[in-house]
Amino acid sequence: MLLGVGSGCTQKHHQPTVPTPTPSQTPAIALHHPTATLAPTTTQDRIATVVALSPPKLQGAYPSPDGKWRVEVIIHDCVKVDDTTVNAYEQLKLIEVARASEKIVDSQFQNCGGLGAYGLVGLFWSPNSRYFYYTNAREGVPDGCGHWERPVVRLDVVNREIKNLGGGPISPDRTKLATWQGQELVIWDINRGEISRAPAISPTANTGPIAWSPDGTALVYLQTKGDCYPLGRTYLVHFDLDKHKQVLLFSSENPSFGAVIWDAPGQLRLFDENNKEWRYEFLTRQLTPPP
Repeated sequence: MLLGVGSGCTQKHHQPTVPTPTPSQTPAIALHHPTATLAPTTTQDRIATVVALSPPKLQGAYPSPDGKWRVEVIIHDCVKVDDTTVNAYEQLKLIEVARASEKIVDSQFQNCGGLGAYGLVGLFWSPNSRYFYYTNAREGVPDGCGHWERPVVRLDVVNREIKNLGGGPISPDRTKLATWQGQELVIWDINRGEISRAPAISPTANTGPIAWSPDGTALVYLQTKGDCYPLGRTYLVHFDLDKHKQVLLFSSENPSFGAVIWDAPGQLRLFDENNKEWRYEFLTRQLTPPP
């Protein structure tokens, strides 16, 4: 995967086959890799050239709930900076409204014309206005196959700390996040920060999609032996937040599952490698095949 300067995008697999919103279609951009041989001064010169030649566009403005802060994402679109190179540049600015002061807290320098996940966009504020959540992978997907979630990045407006939380879904009541950090499942309170952490039930299998219970008190997740199809053996795990306890519900190799949805009490919807929908009942612990 190719990364942008200032990005935090570290996961590397494609989204599983499951009904999800389709991202907007825009020209693909490959992000500049931080280990490239280009000298930092040359990179800064290229950034300055992009800023000079490409007028700034406001991608989005995000006021905090208490009105004291505003975050703006500014885009300088792709421009030719020399005979062979086309670049773009994006900034995430934190603005203190009362003082009309602003600070660039994150940015991406992008190489145009390739593949990859790129781009800054705001997601939401914490209700207490301390944290702003955004992603540095607004468009596209990284190369490879398997499960991938857009990373969630958190800005702390008190100390300007930027923290990559990993990828994963927000709870139905929008008070918590569940993300993967390597082989660890991490639960975040939107207002307070990390509240729980547990190792994946299989230390060697790939981490997969997470699904919250409708009431937000528990979740399930999948792990698979394979990165790509065929996925091999699948593990379905239940995690109880109050008890901080996880239980393996079942493992299965035929069928293998790549996606899970928990949208009704006591019942899960699972999707196999052929995108056929199965049902799992918590009460009977039965997996029902499609009709």
